[in-house]
Amino acid sequence: MKGKKRSITVKLLLLSGITSAAAVILVFPSAAAGGIADGMKYSAEMLIPSLFPFMVISSFLIRSGASDILGKLLAPVTKSLFRLPEESAAAIVMSFVGGFPVGAKCIRLLYDSGRIDQSQAERMMLFCVCSGPGFLVTGVGGILLHNTDLGWILYFSQLVSGVLIGISAGLVFSKKEKRLDPVRQPVRSPRSLTDSFIEACSDGANSVLLLTAMVTFFTMLLSLLSCCGATGLWERILSVAGLGYPVSACIFPIVFEVTGACRSVVLSGGPLWLLSIAVGFGGMCVHFQIFSVLGGVKINKLRYFLSRIINAILSSVIVYIVCGFYCPVNEAFAVSGGGNAEMTSVSAAGSAALVIMCAVFALSLRRKSRTF
Repeated sequence: MKGKKRSITVKLLLLSGITSAAAVILVFPSAAAGGIADGMKYSAEMLIPSLFPFMVISSFLIRSGASDILGKLLAPVTKSLFRLPEESAAAIVMSFVGGFPVGAKCIRLLYDSGRIDQSQAERMMLFCVCSGPGFLVTGVGGILLHNTDLGWILYFSQLVSGVLIGISAGLVFSKKEKRLDPVRQPVRSPRSLTDSFIEACSDGANSVLLLTAMVTFFTMLLSLLSCCGATGLWERILSVAGLGYPVSACIFPIVFEVTGACRSVVLSGGPLWLLSIAVGFGGMCVHFQIFSVLGGVKINKLRYFLSRIINAILSSVIVYIVCGFYCPVNEAFAVSGGGNAEMTSVSAAGSAALVIMCAVFALSLRRKSRTF
């Protein structure tokens, strides 16, 4: 009976939240439309060009079986550092190179094919969540900061932090894994290269569509919160608590969506270590997408979010230390001093077209069988 009442209470709270959100959108339609436009712009100019190629490559790497060779080459490193089977090597590499959702996609493919078990997949998700060089160097460093050296510093901090978390997770959890999961026999069906490539493109297209939708929604949400005064109230509370500007102004974006968070940090004149916290945590937008990509791979979400917080703190410390020796920061952050730091890209129109083509491609694959 208590469980039923609790379920009804949760549904009532959910209903009130949904109706309140709909009412806010109707009251502030311009803010909602502006947020949606910004989300589409971020996706077209930064996320799609930097992530889509790596999503396709990483999926094709595993589906084609080429990851087996990479696994054998990196087996000593994978086993000694992370205490994981050699089959996980490709997923680890692609998670550090491809960006946030790529690692989760690779882990699910490995799990579905029986190459890793449940507990190994869960442990990999503690450190195979990294913002790749495409986003950090090209998007954040080149477009936002006008200095790719800063993007490389951010990427270096993410890489080192992820490796350290992976090593620590291996030391803590690897001894228990054999008792937690039964042995799963690999289920591998032979695939032609053509089928593998088509399926990899489908994976990339679906991931890009989901990413664009999530970024657009969370950007709209941030715009509405700002218009309602919620972000301003939160900034004042944090200021009273001793957490001043620009950190107080960037908390909401950091929690919700990483692309908007990076832009907020730059526009507010925040330090590079604050940018590292933003990309190190990733934002709820990224995490929801990862949970969707994982599918049947169950993970401990409390442990997962704790690893994201540790990653954010650790990477910011690494950035702070690196900038103590090499600091190409002074001129780069001048873009946040006065006017708007507009995000420009020579391929915005092409990226927007790519979103449409991805949608058509994904839908067509579902409606007809392949004959390759």
